[in-house]
Amino acid sequence: MPEALDVTCPCCEALLKVDPETGSVVWADRKKAPPKDFDDLVDRVRSQRSVLDEKFARSVQHTKRASEILEKKFEEARKRAEADPTGRPPHPFEND
Repeated sequence: MPEALDVTCPCCEALLKVDPETGSVVWADRKKAPPKDFDDLVDRVRSQRSVLDEKFARSVQHTKRASEILEKKFEEARKRAEADPTGRPPHPFEND
């Protein structure tokens, strides 16, 4: 059985061990990124925080609208049920 091949990734320069029979990567030894400047890290966290705050605000608005839509649907169903008190809701297995 042939030995695993050592290949260097051209993108991230990781050392990959590839099985020659299957062509699958059996081991990846990734290079560690160099340490970053503390000020750069703080700036990145601040920029991510603003993005996350925007996403959260959009999610809150979507949730508010969804509850309003559900309330409208419920009111419409209540009106229809009051208009026809003898009517039964459709049985889910009637059409089978």
